[in-house]
Amino acid sequence: MRVWITLTALALLTPLAAECQQNYRVDTPHPRLWLNARRLRLLKRERQRSSERWQELQSLIESGQTLPEEPLVLALQYAVEDKQEAGGRAVSWAVKRTGESSVADPAELRALAVVLDWCYPLFSEADRAKILTRISRAARSLLAQSGMQPFASLTLAAIASAGDWPDAERTLAALQKKWKVEIWPNAGAGALDAPAARVAFLEACHALRDNLGVDLWDEAPEYFKQFPLYLMLQCYPAPFIVEGVRLHRSAEMDAENSDPALEGRRTRVGELLAVAYDGNSVQAQFLQGWVTHDSYRLRDPWGALYEFLWMNPYQVGLSYYSAPLQLYDAENGRLWARSSWDDDAAWAGYSGGKLQLFADGHRSIVQQSPKPSPVLFPGFAVAAVSGDAAFEARLIEGEDVFAVGLQAGRTYWVKTGEQKRFVPQVAAKGGILPLHAEPGADATFEIRSSDPNPPAPPKRDSRR
Repeated sequence: MRVWITLTALALLTPLAAECQQNYRVDTPHPRLWLNARRLRLLKRERQRSSERWQELQSLIESGQTLPEEPLVLALQYAVEDKQEAGGRAVSWAVKRTGESSVADPAELRALAVVLDWCYPLFSEADRAKILTRISRAARSLLAQSGMQPFASLTLAAIASAGDWPDAERTLAALQKKWKVEIWPNAGAGALDAPAARVAFLEACHALRDNLGVDLWDEAPEYFKQFPLYLMLQCYPAPFIVEGVRLHRSAEMDAENSDPALEGRRTRVGELLAVAYDGNSVQAQFLQGWVTHDSYRLRDPWGALYEFLWMNPYQVGLSYYSAPLQLYDAENGRLWARSSWDDDAAWAGYSGGKLQLFADGHRSIVQQSPKPSPVLFPGFAVAAVSGDAAFEARLIEGEDVFAVGLQAGRTYWVKTGEQKRFVPQVAAKGGILPLHAEPGADATFEIRSSDPNPPAPPKRDSRR
């Protein structure tokens, strides 16, 4: 197994040399990670005008309490305030970690990369060499690992160390190959369902575009076009409150194996990162309006750093109350809808072959049935069907009806309303059949797994 992992890492590290030199050479000055010239100028202006988010972060720093990501806070103080003492403490932490741990931990490598980048002038050559050795050692392991966090943390480390670490270009080229060949094709949009993975991905997106002009969203333009709306609709409508903080809860979160409070905070940071990455489209402006909702602002020791780092208070956005209330992700076989943008709205989501319903503060799984009762919204209906099925739906405004729980790629026979014959239709990804209803009218749907139409009468011989 060890030999296989080594060979895999070497294979990823040896793409065409010409491609490495042409596309993955980083020449931008430090800081490179997230603090491009425009953002750094904005953050310095926010400090000078003593904005609320800066005051909240400063208050936490001065309180003397232990901060969850203190090295990053110290490094940010140096980058924004030119505070040498804070930067020196961040450097001391980084150098100390290189001697205390040899484990290729993505979270720690991310922190080391950010401190190296933001405090670059404060590192001696000897201390910088220790960081580079640690990055080089971690690269061999992380390149062979699956998942978004290893990919993202090594991307940040390679960009931060480019120009000092000889393997930075080859590593970045290998990571792009891994993204295109392995991560996105194998996991698709599901790779971004977990809030932690979403944050890691978006942090890498910012770093790659700022330094290499590489846009990972180009791999799936249709999906990322609707990504801002997905971030809004994939959350249950009702917030949950932890220590006085209102948080959105991602419907895709693994409730049994995660910390709801931390995942709620990560959901918020992912929204901030997405708006900062693309704030021009109409959907992105709806998301901007969504994140400016002050009751969801993070003021805690973990979140205050990211509120200051990523929130642009000068981008107002559009009211999310005008955003669409439904989203069908045909590329990945998923859909979401809600009755309104109020906290007490009803919500439905279909992903991974399961239809969830959230209403009156409770979540339930809608069981498949041959005679299902559709989940109805004013402009949207979804029915979890099983086998040969029949159901009725009446939409007040829209015309979109979906039958879910079928076998993707299989042909089913569908009859709508007063049609004489059943019409063949192939179930799309996720086992979804998109159907159509006239607004304001009762619509009946029958679905069969085999052709129930009577055989056509034989053609008569016209020569007789």
